[in-house]
Amino acid sequence: MDQTLAASSSSTMEQNDIPPGTFLLVRDDEIDTTGQHIVMLDPIPTSDPNEPLNWSTARKTINFTIVLGMTGVIFTALSSQTIFWQQMVIDLNATYTQLNNAMSVNFVGLATGCILFIPLAKKYGRRPVYIASTILMLVTSLCTAKLTSLSGLYVCNLLQGLAGATNEAIVEITIADLFFVHHRGRMNGLYMTMVMVGSFLGPIAAGVQATNQGWRWSYRTQGIFNAIFLVLFVFLYEETKYVPVITGQSEVEPNPTEYIPRSDSKDQKQACQSEANSTHVITEPSNLHHEINHDIAMNSWRKRLALSTATPETIWPYYYRPFQILCAFPAVAYTALQYASGVAFLTIMSSVISLTFPLPPYSFNPEQIGFMSVGPFIGNLIGAVYGGLLGDWSIIYFSRKNKGYFEPEMRLYILPIPAIFMSGGLIMFGATVSRGMHWIYPSIAGVFFGFGLGSISDAALTLVIDSYRELTGDAFTGIAFMRNAVSIGIPFAITPWINQNGIQNMFIIAGFISLGITGLMVPVMIWGKRARRALAPHYREMVRKQGHMH
Repeated sequence: MDQTLAASSSSTMEQNDIPPGTFLLVRDDEIDTTGQHIVMLDPIPTSDPNEPLNWSTARKTINFTIVLGMTGVIFTALSSQTIFWQQMVIDLNATYTQLNNAMSVNFVGLATGCILFIPLAKKYGRRPVYIASTILMLVTSLCTAKLTSLSGLYVCNLLQGLAGATNEAIVEITIADLFFVHHRGRMNGLYMTMVMVGSFLGPIAAGVQATNQGWRWSYRTQGIFNAIFLVLFVFLYEETKYVPVITGQSEVEPNPTEYIPRSDSKDQKQACQSEANSTHVITEPSNLHHEINHDIAMNSWRKRLALSTATPETIWPYYYRPFQILCAFPAVAYTALQYASGVAFLTIMSSVISLTFPLPPYSFNPEQIGFMSVGPFIGNLIGAVYGGLLGDWSIIYFSRKNKGYFEPEMRLYILPIPAIFMSGGLIMFGATVSRGMHWIYPSIAGVFFGFGLGSISDAALTLVIDSYRELTGDAFTGIAFMRNAVSIGIPFAITPWINQNGIQNMFIIAGFISLGITGLMVPVMIWGKRARRALAPHYREMVRKQGHMH
């Protein structure tokens, strides 16, 4: 181990020149027992069996499946209300404009909720925030089912937004807690798939139920699912916030961009010595296994299911640091703009469907309006596979072309095609709806748009985790805030925009705006590494202040 540390120390100059996110991913000079090139682990796990990165596949699967399931429930609740407008205007004695405004109140809650609650997840653990948000979602679902006034809808939408806001940021934190770089794309793909299940399939089911039983029963059903997942979170979901065990491990203070293994594995020593200028040296568990220190006791169930895993850091910086990160790092700013615009276009498309399809020539009922979500869902499902699974495979290919070194911007190399489909889908949707063409044509447009949205969102979100893992929670708090802050004004703008330009021209403009924003991936691909290197000292200082150094 002393030789390993010496090798690390002798290469400090080279390591300081390696920007955050860059590391040796593929070892072309070594192959595993199946003849495959070695894939290196990042981040490097410790020898502690309690570290989530070292958990068994079963433990990770149970935890992440619960999170994914709740994601579907949350986005169903956030996306279904427009399906009910036909019935709610009668039952609540409201206008479509007032119901549209109520959706803006929902986005207010979404924008502010992540700022309020994600710092608590960083300070006290992920588990209590998951449980608290699920309880609040349960309460708002049951209360909305009993509404008799528009003012009550505003209050419920605000609380529902606050409850659902944490999902976007805390799931990304959970992915960073549990998974290595070359798995994160597909995990984000699964997350985006569940977002789309909630955003598109959930409203379909809600529309069918509302047509047959009324919209109130749809909210009661959501309450039932919230109750089920509350039980799962309380009794099965383990805390993924890792508090390192110090006993029996060599403590060094490495460069904030490097990770020095803390077990005496022979494989680790050899890997460190053979790659002294690389900071990421442990191999894929399916190839060369890093060793677990079995002298470290496994946490008891009481500790795994504790309602709080508090650490002594000060919580207040977590409230302003997301905005610092959003402004300081171009990759985070790009992702925030890309994600916010994609969701804004999705909101526009969903609102236009709810406003126009109940009218001639379509004259759809809530059930039929819900089925208009099938196209975007199919597209998003394809996009999640393209940006997630194919994305993880592609970074290994591009890393091999780069002498084995991975750069986070490699996630973007496969995105020009989805960018064109996303823009074209928006234009096709507006052109077909404005002409009253058969519903299959706007549905196909929805497939194109959904493919672009799913692919680009997945890759962009993973780009941030890969580039600035230690600041993931703060970064995604800022991203979620921007995404929802932009969406607050969208419901107010839709009707005036249609009146001013017409549906076709509105979506043509939206399509070209989308193409311009997605085109920002080109400068990120060209200058992204240079920006990461230039801002590396600032990143390391923020990590040091946050107390995330191992």
